[in-house]
Amino acid sequence: MLAVGSATTVGSVNTMGLNTSGTQGASYPWHMTRALEAALPGVKFALTVRGGRGMTAEQMLPLLDEALKHQHYSLVLWQTGTVEAVRGLRPDGLLEVLHTGAELVRDAGGDLVLVDPQFSRFLRANTDLDPYESVLQQVATMPGAAIFHRFDLMRTWANDGRIDLEHTQKADRDKALDELNECLGKALAQFVLSGVDVAKK
Repeated sequence: MLAVGSATTVGSVNTMGLNTSGTQGASYPWHMTRALEAALPGVKFALTVRGGRGMTAEQMLPLLDEALKHQHYSLVLWQTGTVEAVRGLRPDGLLEVLHTGAELVRDAGGDLVLVDPQFSRFLRANTDLDPYESVLQQVATMPGAAIFHRFDLMRTWANDGRIDLEHTQKADRDKALDELNECLGKALAQFVLSGVDVAKK
């Protein structure tokens, strides 16, 4: 599997998919991998992570292209849209890039799961996310593509008082972030297993 994204996807891992201590990362794609292995005993899932903090989809596209040229990935996660929204970049530019990337994944024989921005009251109040969410929805209608609605899921957890990073004390933030990544990873694993048959590829 390949995960491409910005800070919340890459976490503390480097380009080799390891954190500075040499162990697997703690971002949600790694938790998804462990959840898939728990759901499918005997099946091993290798994960490659590419991307970096503040990267746009346009900057990620060459990383995606290069990874697909060197290895087959049955499943590709692509988390994007936040940086574009914050910077006010053209939604049609994002659409063009994601459309190209989706075609690359499809031509390489893989499935694509787009991951939308994470929930943030501040982001929602200061940025118009709707045009970028619309782009993700449109690309998700392409063959072999789907969208995981991280924003809606995190908003539900926050409203229920389960996980709310913006209302978490600074001393408890790391623990809350770990819980969030674990919950997102498990939810994403369930989403993948319900719609993308990764075990047979």
